[in-house]
Formats: sequence, structure tokens, C-alpha cells
Amino acid sequence: MNTNRHTLKNKDKKIPRCLRLLTKMILTFVIGCICFSGCAALKEAQQRREARVKQQKNKQYLLLTVPKVEIKVGGGALTAESAHYSITFAEDLRKHDDFDEISERRTYAQSALVYMESLYNEMEAVFGFQPEHKIHVTLHQVYEGATNRATTTTQYGSKFQGNTSLRHKYIAGIKMDFPLAMYEKPTTRVHELTHAFTSIYHLPTWFDEGLAVLMETEWAKAGLHPKFDNLQTYLRRNPNGTNALEGWDSHGGNRELVRWRYRYAYTVVSELRKSYGPDFYIKVFRLMDADQLHTKLATQMSTSFLVYYFSQIAGTDLTPFFKELGFEVEKLTKVQILQNTNHIKG
Repeated sequence: MNTNRHTLKNKDKKIPRCLRLLTKMILTFVIGCICFSGCAALKEAQQRREARVKQQKNKQYLLLTVPKVEIKVGGGALTAESAHYSITFAEDLRKHDDFDEISERRTYAQSALVYMESLYNEMEAVFGFQPEHKIHVTLHQVYEGATNRATTTTQYGSKFQGNTSLRHKYIAGIKMDFPLAMYEKPTTRVHELTHAFTSIYHLPTWFDEGLAVLMETEWAKAGLHPKFDNLQTYLRRNPNGTNALEGWDSHGGNRELVRWRYRYAYTVVSELRKSYGPDFYIKVFRLMDADQLHTKLATQMSTSFLVYYFSQIAGTDLTPFFKELGFEVEKLTKVQILQNTNHIKG
């Protein structure tokens, strides 16, 4: 055994030193090329992955134009506000690891307000108006004992109409309470912020929800309720034969029915816009504004009221269309609508 080792050693000595150095250089060069190629491939793969993630994120979350926003941050970054929104961190959220420092709250508030202002611009483009009230958003870790419940509270005021004893109602502000887990869901965020934007008009529930799904689906690209391809085929009725959207006053109950309601309401809203043009709802809200209908309603407007305004803009009576879909509607005139609005008496 010792002889064999000695023989190998002697053979190694016979290889010229320059050749051994050249061999090492070639090996080093080859290994370097492999490593460089491998690193380049890894970098390229990482870039492709990041591009896919970015594309997927855009599809699922947000495709809005980033506006120029002036943001004022309060002391300790506990509050911040922009032109149309304010954001407040509730006491329990200030203890969260991600929000227990001023810099963390400031960064999050600025990002959130830019997002909300971008959505505000989109809603103004779709609906054609700007609410006079500011929307106040409070973020919680836990809200009313839950992390999956967001609420919108409308703050009302009233004032006398001229020298009469009638008061007109107006909205003084909107307060929204979000658990952080819900606010960070794009679908919920856009949906609830749309409700706050349109709350002044006291819209029928089905129409209000349809508009909210329209925004989350077609603008924020975060919708979970795809349209039906045929309104008649997928129509559901209540036991009394009316459309199952009638009487929609809560979001609890049968989950399948709730999902159907969101999808069907969105389908109606989207199809009307598709049939009568992208400025259809702009014209509808403009006409309601002209009649100041929202200042005279004590309760939610009826679908018949809404169909009157739809018909005026569409240039055709849409009452038969809604009757075919099972809605309880009657053809009204403007005089009838204004006579039947419930003013707030002083």
C-alpha cells in the first residue's frame, strides 16, 4: 500500500508546474462561468417571478390612477387627512406591532389616503358628483368584538327651507369603522367606500349594492361577484312572486341567496350602463340633484322613484323592463314623486 502511494506521488511530480497552473486557471474560469451563468439565470428567474406577482396583483387588487394628494398628518401620526377623507388609528391598533411607532402610522396613513383619493376620483368620474361631506375612517384591531365587520354611519343634520316650517335633511358627515383585517381586503375597502360616497341619495338597497360591486369589479379589479349572462335565466323570486332583490334589508341569512343578490344587483346595474352609455349614471344623479330629491326623503327611495329617473335618461319607459324582472314598480310622473316625498317637519 505504501508503495502505491509513493508511485502516485512521483507521477504527479512529473507534470510540469506551468501545466498544473494552467489547468487550475481553466478550472477556475469554467467554474466562474458556471456560477455567473447560474446567478444570471437566478436573477432572470427572480425578475420574471416579480413581474408575474406584479401582474397578478394588478389583476386582483387595484388598477387606479395615483393622484396628487396633499396630506396633513396630526400629532403623533394618530390621525391624518386629505381633501375628502380622514383616517384615525383606534386605541387598540396603536398597540399593534406594525403601528406602535409614529413612522409606521405616518407611512400607512399616507398610503391609505392616496388610495382612497384615487378611488374617489374614479367614483366621481362614474357617478358625476362629489359629496360635500368628508368621509372619516377609523381603523381598529378589533371592532365591536369582531375582526370581520365594517360599518358606515351617516351623520345627519337638517335646516329650514326658506320661510316654511319644512326642514330639509342634509348629511353632515360619514363615519366608517374598519377592523384592519377587513380594510386590507381590497373588495371590502372599495365596496364600503363606495357606499359612503353614494349614501347621500338614500338609494334602494339593491341599487346601492349593485353600484358598490360595480366599482369593486370594474374599477378596482377586486370583485368576487361575476355578472350573470342573462337576467331572465337567473332570476329568483320571493314566495310572493317578486324579485328576490325586493325586501333586501340585511346581509345575513342564506349565503347562497346573499351571493345571488350581489351578483344579480351588479348585473342589472352594469347592463343598464352598458345599454345607455358610460355617462348613464352621471345623468341620473344629475337629474336627482336638480330635484333635490335626497334632501326631501325621510327614508330610502323606492325603486319606482329610481325607475322614473332611469327612464328620463334612457329616453324610454323602463317600467315594463323592471316589471318583467319581478320588481314592484309603478309608472310615476315627476309631480307624483315630488308630492310623495316625505319632508321633515319642524
